[in-house]
Amino acid sequence: MMRGTSQLQLRFQAWVFVLCLGERFLPGLGGIFDGEEPNGLAGGLETLRPLNWSVYLGRSECEIPARSGRINGVCMESEQELGSQISFCKDVVKYRACVPATQPLWPHWNATKKDALLAHLFKEIVEARLAKEMNVTADIFVELHLLSNPGCFTALRNALCWYNFPKCNDQNVSLPLCQSSCEQYYGKCLHKAGADGLYEACSAPAVAGTGLFKSEAPGRDQILAPDNETCESTGELAKTYLEDVVQQEIWLLTPSGMAMMAFVALLIFGVAYCLLVPYGLRAYVQWGTRQLLLQPVKLFRKLPPINGRNVLLLFGVLFLIFIVVGVIWRQRPGMSLSDRFGRKLAEDAGPNATTEITDESVFIPKAANYKASVSQPLTKRQMRQLIGSCSCTGSSWRKSEPSSAVLAVATSVGLLASWGPSRPPTPTSQTR
Repeated sequence: MMRGTSQLQLRFQAWVFVLCLGERFLPGLGGIFDGEEPNGLAGGLETLRPLNWSVYLGRSECEIPARSGRINGVCMESEQELGSQISFCKDVVKYRACVPATQPLWPHWNATKKDALLAHLFKEIVEARLAKEMNVTADIFVELHLLSNPGCFTALRNALCWYNFPKCNDQNVSLPLCQSSCEQYYGKCLHKAGADGLYEACSAPAVAGTGLFKSEAPGRDQILAPDNETCESTGELAKTYLEDVVQQEIWLLTPSGMAMMAFVALLIFGVAYCLLVPYGLRAYVQWGTRQLLLQPVKLFRKLPPINGRNVLLLFGVLFLIFIVVGVIWRQRPGMSLSDRFGRKLAEDAGPNATTEITDESVFIPKAANYKASVSQPLTKRQMRQLIGSCSCTGSSWRKSEPSSAVLAVATSVGLLASWGPSRPPTPTSQTR
């Protein structure tokens, strides 16, 4: 035991001797061999200074997502600067956003990559939901939210972009998602609202318990904020977006209104005809109208009888005439199949289509016969809230408020109360 301990001590002393020799005779090699300067000061640290810096060096830092406590982003200087880097969220991120900072250690993660990731995630979510809603079965009931509902597509895209690209306020603090954006999503996607017209999933207890949009991932960043503050830097710009003037459709110009006007006009004409036209003239008009309507029947009865053989022969002659006319029509210059497909190749053919008619031109069928855009532009009210809000990120077509049915009931109760019997006035003087 004593021999083993003495051997360990000898090895330790040998290592210390080697280190001392290295510090004495091998300075400047880095690590443990960099000793003090002759004047007693610490050695130079120039080798530890980074050679590459982020392009966003010196900008204000921010949190992604908002309120997450993770300082991993920078505030962009302007909307135009970010617009040149993203495409999927470009139409809805109309503010100074907090984006991932481009770092030398991970140069392939930036605002452009995150925008592409959001686009891919949006595509997967939409395709999975549409597949579920279109899989019609007799055993499982599936509520329809996305199918034939462009408003739900837009609300989903907006919420996804606003949460992942939060707005920077005047103090360069990331702002959480607006509660009105959550209400707008559930409203546009045809979810059932509560008795007060609001949605239970957007309430503070529900978000704290199950997270945003029932993600089952509660946390510090899972929070909604009201729109109750305006930024000083963008307040004047937000005021330039006036409220949208909703043009009410004139009922008389609708199909039902025009049908009603036609019915009323015919009714007035009939009554005036019966009251103002003499009986003899009315009888003559009635006889003439009857003769005019029965004239085709009389002409048909005067035709000679035709047997089945003659009818088949007539159909055969007409068929041959149509064939000859079609062949002559297709022999005109530029009416061959290759020419027609070559001219229409670039309309909806794909990335390899060309407008030139060549021998290599190949007909590529259209991706779809019927196309409909599911992207809805931001309204002026949305732009005003999106630019001016200094408490949350996002906007909605309407403010979060009780539904019209609740307001109608309250208004009706108030009107009934005001129309009820009132107390007779107290006489102030006697009438003589």
